[in-house]
Amino acid sequence: MKVAIYARVSTDQQAEKGYSIETQLEACRKYADELRAVTVEEFVDDGYSAEFIERPALTRLRAAVKAKQFAAVIFYDPDRMARNLLHQLIIAEEIDKSGAELKFVVVNYDQSADGKFMFGIRGLLAELEKEKIKERTMRGKRGKAAKGLVISDTKPFGYTFDPQNSTYVINKKEAEIVCLIFDFMVKEKMGTAKICKELNARGIPSPRTKNAWIVSSVHRILTNTLYKGVLYSMKYRYEKIGLKQKRRTLRPESEWIPVFVPAIIDEMTWQAAQQQLRENKNLAKRNLKHNYLLQGLVSCAKCGRAMVISRSGGKEHSYYACISRKSASYACSGRKSCIARQIPTEVLDTYVFKYLLEHYYNPVKIGEYIQEFAGRKDLQKYEMALEQLTKAEKELTKQKTAVLRWFHQKILSEVEVETQLQDIRQQLSTILHLKKSYETELAAIPQTPSLNEVIEKIDLKIQETEFTITEKKAALRAIIDSIIVERIDNTRGRGSRPEINVMLKLK
Repeated sequence: MKVAIYARVSTDQQAEKGYSIETQLEACRKYADELRAVTVEEFVDDGYSAEFIERPALTRLRAAVKAKQFAAVIFYDPDRMARNLLHQLIIAEEIDKSGAELKFVVVNYDQSADGKFMFGIRGLLAELEKEKIKERTMRGKRGKAAKGLVISDTKPFGYTFDPQNSTYVINKKEAEIVCLIFDFMVKEKMGTAKICKELNARGIPSPRTKNAWIVSSVHRILTNTLYKGVLYSMKYRYEKIGLKQKRRTLRPESEWIPVFVPAIIDEMTWQAAQQQLRENKNLAKRNLKHNYLLQGLVSCAKCGRAMVISRSGGKEHSYYACISRKSASYACSGRKSCIARQIPTEVLDTYVFKYLLEHYYNPVKIGEYIQEFAGRKDLQKYEMALEQLTKAEKELTKQKTAVLRWFHQKILSEVEVETQLQDIRQQLSTILHLKKSYETELAAIPQTPSLNEVIEKIDLKIQETEFTITEKKAALRAIIDSIIVERIDNTRGRGSRPEINVMLKLK
């Protein structure tokens, strides 16, 4: 009889509470001996959360179960398998289908209807406990921030964390650099790229002392309200979307909690820096007046990085160039740039659009895309937002019903119920307000031309062998995901004829 054992622990705290890997394995081995197992194979996930079903050892175990390699699979308890009920049921069904027996050390499990029902109830209670822990943790963080305390140390440049008082104190050496950066921006009107060059030239250490200053680091400092003495807690919502991945979304401003810390920069200087950043951004936009056909689609074949627009010859000639040769971040970082040669925009634009006309032209498809293209961004944004809000509203209504049911079943206390219902009511109120706002915005979006009008216009343009840049860009983006390109000729100077290798990745 061949048996599989699975053990998991996500944190040191769990290990301290009696869930250590060795504790689980020892109990599971003893159980395997009672089952008279001849061969035992162990699968261990150390440091992995049960929130996600994609765990290295569990994935290997599920593959082995599918191949019918075991007569039984042993877990210490259902929580070690997964905390999510749906995940528990999926794994249990896979084991049942393989013909193997599912065993737990601390609870009994049988495959009868009653057994599966009790298994499901236990999973629901585990999920409820997880949500209660999460809610208590969030409530604790809000309470801490409301008292004017820093929730956790994010190690901001210019400050040192004072754990005893849960606040930041000014790091004088780093604060001098912060002041210097604001002076460069406000008094000397430098751009972020030039500030990077100046800091690197002076040998001033960056926030990550092993690397040179880069544009994003300077911009982050210049726009952080922390340096004028205000840190906003609960500004972002973090959602786990993978074992080591999180999605960050901005909360409504009404939920932000200001925490006051010692200021390095006064309010007037900080506002002046924001104004200068806006002026620099507007100037950059004015310097790029042309609307390039393939902008945002082209990648370098040599290094895989994006290719951006480069101008030369008194701004008369434009090229697609590897970003590592043109970006201020790369220039200031000291990293080696790519050796790929730049490609005239006219050459690549003409080649790709000609290829499109010869091989993929379809007036209906292009017409459909241009019709959608006109207001697509706004329409999609508001429609998607309304869909997500409606879904969230339904989920919150279900939660409200479940909380009341658990109260009647005496699973939750009156205090716990009132706390959860108050939170649900606040969320529903916010959703209602946002839905009204988005519906108003959606109604204000102007109507686009009819499909027949668009196709008729494009057919006329084809006969005249003429397209607008908007029509060309729309047609290309309808079928092309990305363009990977490399210049392969060795010719130089005016009059040279570039030779290029082009690979189109279609949608």
